[in-house]
Parts: sequence; structure tokens; C-alpha cells
Amino acid sequence: MENKPMQDKIAIVTGGASGIGRAISTRLSKAAAAVIIFGRNVDRGNKAVEEIIADGGKAEFYRTDLISGEDIERSVSQVLAKYDRVDILVNNAAVSGFMGPVVDTPMQEVEDVLKVNLTSIFHLSKLVLPKMIENGYGRIINISSVAPRVTPPNSATYNMSKAAVNALTKTLSREVASYGITVNAIAPGMVMTERILKSRIPGMAEKSGISPEEYLQKLTEGTDTHRLTREEDVAELVMFLASKASQNITGEIVNVAGGF
Repeated sequence: MENKPMQDKIAIVTGGASGIGRAISTRLSKAAAAVIIFGRNVDRGNKAVEEIIADGGKAEFYRTDLISGEDIERSVSQVLAKYDRVDILVNNAAVSGFMGPVVDTPMQEVEDVLKVNLTSIFHLSKLVLPKMIENGYGRIINISSVAPRVTPPNSATYNMSKAAVNALTKTLSREVASYGITVNAIAPGMVMTERILKSRIPGMAEKSGISPEEYLQKLTEGTDTHRLTREEDVAELVMFLASKASQNITGEIVNVAGGF
């Protein structure tokens, strides 16, 4: 078995310094990929890079605000100037945005959520694809959500952004498959990140009139596996979709939600 299946691969991971993105960055680095983290939080990004390097991996952080097209273009240009290619693009970064009815949702919130969750994926893909096409190889992996399938209320902007990510994934996959490039999306259920456990679960539990522990138990019982999704579950699937083993898998939206 290969110990370094991602040897010499260059991987960009947006939002790769925390939560699901951090798990993805770590997993790819352990497989010997050079991981380029795009994100806004410089301290968090530098810390993630330091930890990956200390563990024997290769990583860099590029301060990138995904709302800004200029930031995206600058960061990708710097990566291409240094490495002359991007082999793997993991579009992980996303924001939840305003949680409330459509009639109360500020339009600026809609624009910002769509820029981060959707437009940045389109823009990044557009920028890295020419080199992928030239090299006859590439992996684009978009982190979507089960949200378009279950359509929870009071989160219309998030839901529609992820539905559009799914459509973009399928469309783009058909455009580039003949060049040896695959494009897939991963649709996790609620992932037990630190942010979810410390903020979202207590807030949703309060709205439901039950304790955070009871709410968490309710979520767990709603899955077939009786286990909620972990960051590592998503990272392992990213690793598979980025590997040679997945070369005939493209245009798929893969649920990682324990049967939810």
C-alpha cells in the first residue's frame, strides 16, 4: 500500500484552518500533499500551518477573503506562480448567514452568503481549471450539505446556495471529464465541529425548549447509524475522491449523514 498517495500533489483547501476544513487539510497533508490553506483568519491559518509542518507535513496559508474576487485572483495567481499548477481544489469554506424567514432576510446577507458559498467555488474552479486541463489531471471537491434535500425553514439563503453548488458540480463535471478531471460534492449532515457543539446546538435546543443534551440525542436518533457525522468522516471521503481510486467517479453528490 502506498504510504504517500498524494506525494507531489498541490491541494488548495478553502477554510482549511478550522473545523471540517482543518480535518481535510490534516488528512491530505498526512498523505504527503502540499496543502495551501485559503482563509481570512491569519492567526488561525498560521497556527494550522505550524501544526501540520510540526507533524511532518507541508502547508502554507494565504490570507484570502472569499467575498472578494480580487483576493481570490491574487491568491490563486501566487500559488500558480510558485507551483505552476493546482492538482486538487477542495471548496470547503461556507457561511450559514442569516437564520430567519425570507421576509426578514437582509439582501446584503443574501449577497454575502452567495459570494462565499457559491461564487467563490465558481471563481476558484475557473482559475485552476486551465492548468488542470493542460496537465490532463485534476480533482475538484465541493463541500455541500444535506440542506437542499431536507430544506429546513429559516435558512433559505444557505439552502439555495448549497443547491446551486450541487448543480454547478454536476454541470462542471460534464464539461471537464474528458480531460481527466473529476468534480464531486460531499453533502454532510450536521457535523460535530467545535462551533456547532458550542453555539448552534445550544441555540437550537433553546428554541426547541429542551436541553442541549436532549437535542443532541434527538439528532442522533434521527440517523440510521445512531451516530452523528464527524469531521474525520468528511476528510476521509475527500481523501478518497482526491485519490486515483476515484478516477471513474464524477458528478456525484455523496451524502455523509448516517442515513439521515
